[in-house]
Amino acid sequence: MDQRKDVYDYQSKCSIDISDLIKFAGNEKKKVARRRWAILAKALKSPTGSEPSSPTDEYSVRRISSFMLLQTQQLPSMSVISTDVRLLDQFKKRTWYSYSMQIDDERFSVNVGHRNRTFSAEDLMGFNNTGNICIWPSEETLSYYVCNNLDIFNDKKVLELGGGMSCLAGLYVAKYGRPKSVTLTDGNKISIENVQVTLECNKFDCPVDSKVFKWNDDSFTEWYDVIICADCLFFDDARNDLIDCLWRTLSSDGLALVMAPERGNTLDCFMEQSQKIGFSCRKIVNYNEVVWSKRLALLDNVEFNDNIHYPILIEVTKS
Repeated sequence: MDQRKDVYDYQSKCSIDISDLIKFAGNEKKKVARRRWAILAKALKSPTGSEPSSPTDEYSVRRISSFMLLQTQQLPSMSVISTDVRLLDQFKKRTWYSYSMQIDDERFSVNVGHRNRTFSAEDLMGFNNTGNICIWPSEETLSYYVCNNLDIFNDKKVLELGGGMSCLAGLYVAKYGRPKSVTLTDGNKISIENVQVTLECNKFDCPVDSKVFKWNDDSFTEWYDVIICADCLFFDDARNDLIDCLWRTLSSDGLALVMAPERGNTLDCFMEQSQKIGFSCRKIVNYNEVVWSKRLALLDNVEFNDNIHYPILIEVTKS
């Protein structure tokens, strides 16, 4: 997929008009794509200072494709103890939400900040900007999988790639997985700025840091025991960089958990290319019974497209 164009061949430097998007005739399968681009259009057209897209925003495809595994609640207030003037300024520019999930008798919760101002065209057209808008299903299901399998991360060095605005799965690992350390990354500096502020509003028992990291940066060669990655396969041009990055950063006996929908043949292409350089890939369609039952319940929904909405788990290891 070319990052400079959308599905209707709009150039990235052109303005995006919601009314133009809605005018396009098409079948039911195109509706979700239109809504997703309407999120970007709404962000560009909204006045500065307006509320960010929330998990219940009327334009958000989460209303159609969410698996309802996360509960969100806006927090009336948040406090942070810091003398860093810049940090305090960034803190005030956000609305804070609690993202929580219930698994058996245990409740897992992290705090995430949403920027109060809208996003500029430069912000949205940056390297993988999709994580700046809302929590997508792959992030949601990866977070749920993480909290159901916390033993994977015990005493491990963990890296999240392409974590977007929240690095949500990585936050759950850091707070509940008893890892040795967690590094949260994304290629978009706006996303990482948000993550850095978010880290100040959560308590962790291990070192947690965040940084801007583009997958083709071969100077980043530190090894990790576990790497997690949600919905990072849809840019064809970046797939080789992602696979090379995994090869450089995954330890010889490490495990990468890649969560993504089929989305045409993008997932299969990822597996084929990964195997060519020496990875072993295990494709797991039914990785959690709760998620699977949610999928089955959505199959009759005309807005739900299994190919683009249902995330599949790929376990990646070095042969």
